[in-house]
Amino acid sequence: MENGLSWSSWWDTIPVFAVLLVALFGPGWLVVRALGTRGLEAVAVSPAVSVAVIAAWATVTQRLGIGWSWLVLAAVTAVTAAGGWLVVRGLRAHDPVLTPKRRLLGRPDPHAALAIGIGVVIALATILPAIGRPDELVDSPDAVYHLNRIRLFLETGNFSIVHPTFYPNGFHAWIATGLQSGVAPALVGTNVATVVLAAVVWPLGVVTLVRHALGASHIVTYAAGLASAAFVSFPTILLGWGVLWPNLMGTALTPAALAIMLQAARTVTEGRWTRRRLGQWLGFAAALVGLALIQPNSLVALVLFALVWFVTARVRAGILGHAAWTAVGRDLGIVAAVGVAGLLTAPLVSQRLASTQSYEWKGHVSVWTALVEVVGGRLQIPVVLWGVLALLVLGVGWIVLRARAALPVVAMWGACIVLYVMAASSTASWTALVTGYWYNDKVRLASLAAVPGVVLVAAAAPALRDVLLKVPALRVQGPAVSLVALAALPFATVVAHGPTRTAMLEQFFRPADPTHVILSRQAQTDLAALAEEIPAGEGVIGRPENGTPLMFALFGTNTFYRSIPIPDTGDENLLGTGFDEMATRPDICAALQRHDIRWAIDSPHVYWLDRPERSSGLFDLAAVDGLEQVRTVGDYTLFRVTGCGLSSR
Repeated sequence: MENGLSWSSWWDTIPVFAVLLVALFGPGWLVVRALGTRGLEAVAVSPAVSVAVIAAWATVTQRLGIGWSWLVLAAVTAVTAAGGWLVVRGLRAHDPVLTPKRRLLGRPDPHAALAIGIGVVIALATILPAIGRPDELVDSPDAVYHLNRIRLFLETGNFSIVHPTFYPNGFHAWIATGLQSGVAPALVGTNVATVVLAAVVWPLGVVTLVRHALGASHIVTYAAGLASAAFVSFPTILLGWGVLWPNLMGTALTPAALAIMLQAARTVTEGRWTRRRLGQWLGFAAALVGLALIQPNSLVALVLFALVWFVTARVRAGILGHAAWTAVGRDLGIVAAVGVAGLLTAPLVSQRLASTQSYEWKGHVSVWTALVEVVGGRLQIPVVLWGVLALLVLGVGWIVLRARAALPVVAMWGACIVLYVMAASSTASWTALVTGYWYNDKVRLASLAAVPGVVLVAAAAPALRDVLLKVPALRVQGPAVSLVALAALPFATVVAHGPTRTAMLEQFFRPADPTHVILSRQAQTDLAALAEEIPAGEGVIGRPENGTPLMFALFGTNTFYRSIPIPDTGDENLLGTGFDEMATRPDICAALQRHDIRWAIDSPHVYWLDRPERSSGLFDLAAVDGLEQVRTVGDYTLFRVTGCGLSSR
């Protein structure tokens, strides 16, 4: 089935799932257990720690002249785990009461495992049919860069954060590590990796977070698994929009990191629980490294959540009389002063952050429309998600009345809403100081709001149960009432809004508008035929908007451009604007020789993200002096560069 669901092709990717899961959970699990992190939190936070191990050590080993491999990963994991074990022992922070078996394996909760399994099944059932096939190309511009970087890591063995230029390497290094085993090409492996994040890592983190925020009762635990599939804003939208894969990974890992932070920050008494708290803090610190190496705004999000938790906790302490208002006011004043100072100085210190904050998204909306988008879920879809909205209201009400210890999570959700409204509606320049960490992009902020949002949706289940139990005839049917309350969650979300969710994801992978298709299946076949004409290693140039940059990711062809659009500086811009003048411009010839560009590809196909001023020299290559037409396949024509002395080696 070329454009539909192919279950058989997904079954064939089971080895890919297995390898990527081992790479994602294995190293981190060994490290966090050595650090003393225990419980479900150790499992949930291990992917972030694995990424920290892979991404950081891959950069270090490259500096030492050592290529990255599974053997190197095993060695550095052993070194890291041993180092963590020695630190814990040196601090006398280990728990001597635990047996070695308990220390390694913990004490699994079957209800938590089943709840996570429910979330996994629902996610797979809703995501896989919409994607269709594991080799389906998502038609989004960032996919070109991410796929090409993964292919570059695989071909060179250099997984460094600065290869080819500085960019967080956590997402790419994890996938490329898994694919070094040869189980799949870059496109299939990346699609499977995003499914792992959305359908395994996210439900695991959600169940862990909800149990920390609302308690570990059975109804809350199962509600957490169901709530993981409640939102369209995450993970559905980030599976295709952008495509913001590092953001997808960072957000999927955030609930687990937030859960372990909340656990570590609890007030505890002296003794063995103090040792456990230190282990959680060490695991949390290791997770922060991984988040920073995936997408730094995930680290900023955790800082935001931590500040909101602290402020809410202090205000609550003042209201309950646990702390004097003078002390509360002092603490809040310090937080405000430090926060404002940080916001003002950060872009001055970091040029990269200043550049990120300069992103300007068009189409600002009113405050009311922004609220409807983020609270009602009407973001890039035509309808309000009334089921999700009703569950959010119920959940907030139950927390306010029955589970006030979770009020900080409500405040976190409120903070995300404020950030979203600022990004979506404000044209004031100062708002970029706050929302610029997320590129002033409301889609990223809507996805972030799903992190505390899942706790509120899960809280709707005990709220519904309590309401139903007020009916005299139902009071003796406690277990049945709980099942009805739980069933309301998937019916109000996955079932009620299933077509909307599926239509969004299908549009990302199979756009109805042909100008929004980067590279159709037929175009991939056509370019594969032309790739066979090009000797290995020789450079190829063409307008990025015609899909040729993907020849590197898909076929290994040495394409000059590997992202969309053309950069506005350097040789990329020079050749993009002056390639058609090679016969008269020595600087163009020098650039072609520097990059060994001996081939060019032309096509009438243009992807919608067009920057014609940056590729004006790559139009109508048939009329360019210094080119010889070689072959046409479909909409693509291959030319040999004969000018600039490049006709032969």
